Amino acid sequence: MATIRERAKVDGTRAFHVQVRMAGFPARTASFPTKRQAERWAKTIEAEMIEGRHFRSVEARRRTLAEAIDRYLDHEAPKLRDGRMHRSTLPWWREKLGRFKLCEITPALIAEYRNKLAAETYRRARPGAKHSSLNAGEQAREFKRKPNTVNNYLVSIGRVFSVARREWHWITHNPMEGVAKLSAGPGRVRYLSEDERQRLLTETAKNQQLHTLAVLALSTAARAGELMNLSWRDVDLKDGRVLLRETKNTQPRAIWVHYEALRLLKEYGKIRRLDDDHVFLGATPGTRYDYHTPFKAACAAAGVADFRFHDLRHSAATYLAREGATEQQLKAIGGWKSNVVSRYVHLAAEDAKAVLERMNAKILGSDVNRGGLSQE
Repeated sequence: MATIRERAKVDGTRAFHVQVRMAGFPARTASFPTKRQAERWAKTIEAEMIEGRHFRSVEARRRTLAEAIDRYLDHEAPKLRDGRMHRSTLPWWREKLGRFKLCEITPALIAEYRNKLAAETYRRARPGAKHSSLNAGEQAREFKRKPNTVNNYLVSIGRVFSVARREWHWITHNPMEGVAKLSAGPGRVRYLSEDERQRLLTETAKNQQLHTLAVLALSTAARAGELMNLSWRDVDLKDGRVLLRETKNTQPRAIWVHYEALRLLKEYGKIRRLDDDHVFLGATPGTRYDYHTPFKAACAAAGVADFRFHDLRHSAATYLAREGATEQQLKAIGGWKSNVVSRYVHLAAEDAKAVLERMNAKILGSDVNRGGLSQE
C-alpha cells in the first residue's frame, strides 16, 4: 500500500514523499518533484514485491550466506537453549556455502551439500590440541555423521533462513522448504539389565559425586542437563521433592526422590560448597561437574558396553513402564512432551510420585538406613 504526501521544501518548491508498505517487506521511501513520478515509482515497487523480484534484486543479491550465518550466531543463537548446537554446526555451512549470495541458495544446492555432509568423514580428535588424548604420531579415528546428526545440521541452517526471511527480510522464501531430512530410522533403545545395573552402581559408588548424579538420573529419569543445572534452593530434602527449573521443553517440573537416592542426596548435601548454589560443581569455582570421563571409566570397569549417561534415562523409563506407569505418568515424570497428552501431565504428576516410589524401592531398596544397594 503506497502513501503519498505533498511537502514544502525550504526553497519554496514542492516535493512528493512516497512510502510503500507491504506485509513481509521493509518499508521503502523516496521523494519526487511531481506526483506522477511518485505514483509511477510506487507502482513499480509494489509490483516487484508482489512478484518476488524485490528481494532477489536487492537484499538477496547483496547479502551472502556467510553474512547471514555471522549475524545469526552473534544475535540469535545466544537466545536459544540449543544455541550450542548451532555454534557447532553452522561453521560447516559457512565454510562450504558462505561465499554464495542468498539469491543463489536453492533447495537443490542445499540437498547436494546435505549428501556431502552425510558421506564425508571427520575426526573428533586433533593432534596437539590442549586436551587431546592422542599420543605423538598417532592418527585420529575417522567417523561418519549419523542421519540424526545430519538432520541437526539442516535444522540449524533452516533456522538461519527462517530468521532471514521473517525478521531481517533479506529473502522472500526459505529454500529449506524444498529439502528433505534424512531418515533417522528407529531411535536408540539401550537400558541396563539387572546385572549390569548392579555392576555399574558398584563402580560409580567409588566416586560420591558421580554416584549421586547417576543414581538421581536412574531413579528419576531426569536428563543430565537438568541435573547439572539443579540448585540446592530447589531441593527439599525433607519431603524429597526437587524442582527442575531448566528443562529441555522449557517447562519446569517437579520430581520426587526416594529411598537410596534421597539418602545419597542428603549425604552429598553435607559437603556442599558455599560459593556456588549448584548441586554438581567442578573442581574450579564457577564450573560444572564433568561427569563424562568418570562415567565412561565406570562403565568400562563394570563391563557395561555401549552405554551412555543418557541411557540411564532410558533405563528409568523402562523400569517405570514395567511397574505399570501410564503414558501420562511417564510424560509427567520424564518431561516428554506431546500435544495429545500435555494437558494431562499436571493431573498425572501426583500419581507419578507413587510410581517413582515403587520403582525406586525395587531397584535401589526401601531401607533408608541400611546405606546399600538392592541385591536382587
